[in-house]
Amino acid sequence: MSPTVVTIICLCLASFVGLCLGSLKIKGIGIGVAGVLFAGLIMGHFLPRMNIVLDGNVLAFLKEFGLVLFIYGLGLAVGPNIFSALKRDGAAMNATAAVVVLIGAGLTALLYKTGLMNLPQALGLYAGAVTNTPALGAGQQILSELGFKAEQINETSVTYALSYPFTIIAGIIVFIILKAVFRVNITNEVAAYEYRKAEENPHMEGFNVVVNNPNFNGIPIGHFLKMIHYSMAVSRMKRGDEYLVPNESTTLQVGDILLLFGPRSFFSTISMLFQVDQNRNLEKESEHQIQSTSVIVSKTSKVGKPLKNIMGNSRRHWVISRVIRNGISHSPTPDFKLAFGDKVICVGKGVDVLPLVRYLGNSREALRATRFVPFFIGLLIGILIGQIPFNVPGVSAPIRLGTSGGPLITALLLSYRGSLGRIVFYTPSVVLHAFKDFGLILFLAAVGIASGAGFFDLIASAQGAMFIGFGILISVIPMLIVGFYMRARKKMNYLTLCGTLSGSMSNTSMLTFILNMSNADASTLGYSCVYPITLFLRILTAQMLGIWLS
Repeated sequence: MSPTVVTIICLCLASFVGLCLGSLKIKGIGIGVAGVLFAGLIMGHFLPRMNIVLDGNVLAFLKEFGLVLFIYGLGLAVGPNIFSALKRDGAAMNATAAVVVLIGAGLTALLYKTGLMNLPQALGLYAGAVTNTPALGAGQQILSELGFKAEQINETSVTYALSYPFTIIAGIIVFIILKAVFRVNITNEVAAYEYRKAEENPHMEGFNVVVNNPNFNGIPIGHFLKMIHYSMAVSRMKRGDEYLVPNESTTLQVGDILLLFGPRSFFSTISMLFQVDQNRNLEKESEHQIQSTSVIVSKTSKVGKPLKNIMGNSRRHWVISRVIRNGISHSPTPDFKLAFGDKVICVGKGVDVLPLVRYLGNSREALRATRFVPFFIGLLIGILIGQIPFNVPGVSAPIRLGTSGGPLITALLLSYRGSLGRIVFYTPSVVLHAFKDFGLILFLAAVGIASGAGFFDLIASAQGAMFIGFGILISVIPMLIVGFYMRARKKMNYLTLCGTLSGSMSNTSMLTFILNMSNADASTLGYSCVYPITLFLRILTAQMLGIWLS
């Protein structure tokens, strides 16, 4: 067999064994896809002893291609929520994660200055100590831009693998320490979180109210909606014994019963204007006459169109109560622009809603279709952006974002925007995860095989023990400092704090440990809220460390 075929076989074998290894769990905790890296390291250790020669060019190509697929797919997955994550408590949680990242990067720089390790080892240690594979790829990319040789760059993979498993254990120990020091009662933390969640729920909820304020008698509904800045929608009305679907020109009368949809934060405002009737369910009462229909935006020609283009017809017999995007319900303001895949919740009789269904498309098949042209256009743009040189003060040679930074930034922006004209950058989540996971597996298998020759000799040495200790310091110290401050001074919920710290370390095993304590989604919210920003900062700090320390 040719070296090319042998290389592909070895990659497949390392991927298969690694995924099996990663699926093994102890009390719900495992190393996941990182098992592919360890399988590759083992294979890379034994291949020279068996006189098996691989094709270095094929290995390098698959490593680079896997990294591009993984980073670009990851950016597309997290991009739609990256800016909304900064709102409300997201700002505090993301600031917490950012401080953890910066302290860890600072510790890495200090440890490097001791002279006990070289730059590739330091960057690998930094990525492994925070279990962040994109940071490993970014570190290797910047080292290549700085002119380091391949065998030097491979040292990053060795120190990454050394520190990775111990970080998981160290993070869990930090959570146990925080729980013991602050005498945390999990039941109380869950109750406090659920209460605040109900009060600050951003999702749209239904409120049944009675118009008992004579000041609103004869006022058009459109005027009322302008008064509250279209933060709510009137989806149904009962006047006497008749159930109606009101439009903006419908006038209010004292005694009308309305079903309003809006965020719970507006509950107090509405209760001052109208009488809230918590015992009435207008939606259920009128369901035999009026239906609620979910219409999917699947026509590319309607992407980017504001809702006022649809809602402007006063003769229509339906109303839009909310728009659901990425699982979040949004108020149907006139200037709200539709995105591909949005679910428009329309209230009215089935026959009256048909024009809107035809207008928006409502095709689930379109959502499941993979748009390869936009995918590769975005990938191409990202790679080209990554090759643009820019000057950094103190560095003689121009620096590039490379195949980690360029595709990441492009994917984040394109997925957040959703489209460019008629080009829609929507990719089905199943396909997106397949691309992302396939790229990550290729990257880890190639990295492990290329770096395995010296791994076991190092782990058995005093230097290896030192690297493990350094990795634990980079992992534990930032979490302890930030964890104690946010709990003692800011009184952050313990479950939310642990989820935020897990996200700042990109560590799902730590998240699993917290999830096993309770059934609340506080930790998951913290993790998912900070993960997009953490991903960007980890890649950026890995590159900046490479530039500043070189």
